[in-house]
Amino acid sequence: MQVRIAIGGDIIFGKGVSQIARARGLGYLFEPIAPLLREADWTALNMEGCISTRGAPLPKEYTFRAPPELAAHMRLAGVSMVSLGNNHSMDYGATALLDTMDYLWGAGVWWAGAGANRTAAAQAVYVDFGELRIAFVCFTAVVPRGFPAGERAPGVATLDAVLPVLREARANADALVVIPHWGDEGTTRPNAKQRRIARQLADAGATLIVGHHPHVVQGYARVGKAHVFYSVGNFIHTPRSKRARQAVLLQATLDKSGVRELKPVPLWLEGGRPIPQGGRLSL
Repeated sequence: MQVRIAIGGDIIFGKGVSQIARARGLGYLFEPIAPLLREADWTALNMEGCISTRGAPLPKEYTFRAPPELAAHMRLAGVSMVSLGNNHSMDYGATALLDTMDYLWGAGVWWAGAGANRTAAAQAVYVDFGELRIAFVCFTAVVPRGFPAGERAPGVATLDAVLPVLREARANADALVVIPHWGDEGTTRPNAKQRRIARQLADAGATLIVGHHPHVVQGYARVGKAHVFYSVGNFIHTPRSKRARQAVLLQATLDKSGVRELKPVPLWLEGGRPIPQGGRLSL
């Protein structure tokens, strides 16, 4: 049995995307990409920020917040789950993070990488596809002060929190997909910390590692038995630079033996939304 998954990058509700959504509607943001998302058996994106109307912005350079209706539009477009393991999920505090999880749950969108406490934030999402079971684990290596989940406090999952979970997840699934938030913004090459973490994840049993945070595409590598795509770039965003408007939707086919095929579909961000381009990128 083979399962097709698709993993994309950052959904960023900055001023530009918010203005477009108000003018054209939330569905407009997903129109060009929805057919590809729906083709997959499971699709994961990174929700860069909270989904809430509550909370106050933290004293950060950038804070992102999306309207509650976004969750339903994501599900309608074919989004199965999002990572909340990033440096913006707590931009409006713990209440807004909990709202985010409630809205996702109500819309039927799974999440990983954040939770009501440290254990919940680090836990894997197991998805059964008939004869094939895949575990998904998300976390952030870019950690603002006050973001990590505590023993009794909501927050995001960090590397030290998920490492003990990985081997158990791999033992209980046929494949382990890890989605880290890592790297340096604007750089097209992974840094030493990313490469070091990739080795740790591979040693813990990761089958496929697909990252984001640099807001540009970074390349592919084989680390041990793991396939690593260091950054797929943005997904919904209004970046200024040409490089940041180039992104990837990574299509992967998995079976019990591991990754059978990887197809990076090139995207171009126009009007805040990802538009598939012809062809496939070569790894």
